[in-house]
Amino acid sequence: MTRRLKALGVLLALALVAGGCAAAQAFRQGDSAMRAGKLDEAVAAYRKAVQAAPDNSNYKIALSRAMQAASRAHLEKAREFERQDQLEAALGEYKQASEFDPSNRVATSKVAELDRTIRDRIEASRPKPPIQQLRERARAASAEPILNPASREPLNFRFNNISVKDILSTIAGVSGINISYDREVQDRPATVQLDFVTLELALNQIMTMNQMSYKVLSDRSIFVFPDTPPKHAQYDEQVVRTFYLSHGDATEISQILSTIIRLPGIAVQPAMVANKTANTLTVRGTSSVVQIMEKIIEQNDKPRAEIVVDVEILEVDRSRTKNYGINLSEYALGAIFSPETSPSGTTTQTGASPTTPATTTTTAAGTSTAPSGVRSPAPFNLNTISRGVSTADFYLAVPTAIVHFLESDTRTKVIAKPQLRGAEGTKLTLKLGDKVPVISTSYTPIATGGAGVNPLSSYQYQDVGVSVEMTPIVTLEGDIRLDLTVISSTRKADVVIGGVNIPSFGNREVTTRLRLRDGESNLLAGLLQESEQSGVTGFPGAIHIPLLKQLFSQNTGQIDQTDIIMLLTPHIVRTHEISENDLKPIYIGSQQNLGVGGPPPLIAPQAEAAPASPPVAPPAAPGVAPAGTTPTGTPTIRLPGGTSVTAPPGSSPVPGTVPAPSPVAPTPPVAQPPVTPEATPPATPPPAQPPAPAEPAQPPAPAAVPTSRSAAVPIPYPCRSSTRSACRPSR
Repeated sequence: MTRRLKALGVLLALALVAGGCAAAQAFRQGDSAMRAGKLDEAVAAYRKAVQAAPDNSNYKIALSRAMQAASRAHLEKAREFERQDQLEAALGEYKQASEFDPSNRVATSKVAELDRTIRDRIEASRPKPPIQQLRERARAASAEPILNPASREPLNFRFNNISVKDILSTIAGVSGINISYDREVQDRPATVQLDFVTLELALNQIMTMNQMSYKVLSDRSIFVFPDTPPKHAQYDEQVVRTFYLSHGDATEISQILSTIIRLPGIAVQPAMVANKTANTLTVRGTSSVVQIMEKIIEQNDKPRAEIVVDVEILEVDRSRTKNYGINLSEYALGAIFSPETSPSGTTTQTGASPTTPATTTTTAAGTSTAPSGVRSPAPFNLNTISRGVSTADFYLAVPTAIVHFLESDTRTKVIAKPQLRGAEGTKLTLKLGDKVPVISTSYTPIATGGAGVNPLSSYQYQDVGVSVEMTPIVTLEGDIRLDLTVISSTRKADVVIGGVNIPSFGNREVTTRLRLRDGESNLLAGLLQESEQSGVTGFPGAIHIPLLKQLFSQNTGQIDQTDIIMLLTPHIVRTHEISENDLKPIYIGSQQNLGVGGPPPLIAPQAEAAPASPPVAPPAAPGVAPAGTTPTGTPTIRLPGGTSVTAPPGSSPVPGTVPAPSPVAPTPPVAQPPVTPEATPPATPPPAQPPAPAEPAQPPAPAAVPTSRSAAVPIPYPCRSSTRSACRPSR
């Protein structure tokens, strides 16, 4: 025996020496790697040293320093990769830095940021789906006519108490568009100031001031009518369109459109029908209202964000039982007085005849009787007692004695690592456990009107185990909100109520709301249940004496522990596909005149055309100026009233209102000076083109005209005012 103990001690000493040598060798390898600048290898070597000698503080300090240095090195590499736009490599370096130094919040936040950026780039690089290209082509093919004026120069006019039709005619002549009117349009004088505004703004301003609206007939023609619901119902074009929804619910979007679009003031109320089977929405309304519906549908028909939740569940059940001491089957004594037969034996009588008395034979049984199982003996003759009573006439039933030395310790671990993926707003459910049937009995009458005596049983199943329900929501800031419910139910002992055994269940439930970042883990623990039972069975009084309690009593003890630990780690797979246009408000004009961006239509964007050579005027007869010019080649402007005005020399006419000048070089001013409205006419006017007669009440055109093309030319117009000051244009 002594030799065996010595051998065991030698082996233990050799193991300790070998472990110490391995730790020292790993520590030296770590030092060499640190001096060589190989930080990752140094960390691995120091970890081996700490694992071999966990109580050595020097090894722990060296490992901590190496991990800090490695984290800083990986952080610098990650920043360099990020500056070079190598996001994949930078993400890997940031993860290494975060692993070596978990307290580094910069590395942790960069991991989530780069992961999101890489995911967004991957989503953006994917080609457009075919349905989106089909929608763009269909929108371009069915586009309504929009204005495309000949001139896009800003308008600069000031009209004081001038007829509305004359104002619109002047703007039409300058911009190169045609205007027609409804017969119920009333002409009235108006005062308008237009300082370098576009044609669209000028039309909207004039129409709004005079309760009029217009409809585009072609790219150069508009139709003006009173802005009243009957006229809109008469002239506004209606369309029927079916929207095919990809992500939104047709019924929900129909309710949104009904609340937003159906206004009491519009002339034509839109109609919409949702098809739940095909998930489509068919609408009818004016073209401007349908365009507003399209914008609203685009903002609401967005895919939901998707997340993946890594769930790790650890359920630990532990049961410890102790049973020791003397266990008597029954703490009682049974005594029987039977002088003739044994109470545990079998009695038989033989030889019974008229001349021979019966012989009674008792056979002892091979089994014992517990004190609680003692029964009264058979009747006996009192003459037996007269012969005397001895101890052989008494029988005792004593309990059995069993000495217990039992202790048990049971451990159970249930590990589940599922991965749940789903869209935001949908409930994710995880159930781990069993279903226990629970019977429910009701009594029904056999016949109609009778008493309920016929039992009718039904079964319901009760979940026993761990149940997890979560509803994720992904915010626009990239956070994840989880509405979490964790239920842990166990099977308990039956409860007797009214003489009926009813099953009982233990329940532990936690309901909370978490706000986590992408990749951030949350540990949910504390669902601990512990039950302890102890009992002592023995002789009265002896169970309270310490020594006799352990020796001559039965002691039982049982401890049950159940603990649930859950680790949740959400990851964003797809984010919201929200663009900048979705965040912008939709301007829809007034309540009576709805349209995207205000009253429709918008003017077409100006196309970039290649520069063309100036047109060549046809040759004119000698002494006759070309059409549309003065004898000196100066262009003229024809007003709506039929009056022709010659623009001053050096001025820039408004494009689209006058013909282009001839490329022929004009005659020098010395030979033929230009004719201006305020200049004194020459003594001998040119015979080819006499000056146009002017109306008596019309003032002469101003002579001062700006020479820059950025400024508009003041155009004379027919004045119907009695005062000259009311008809002076702006300079």
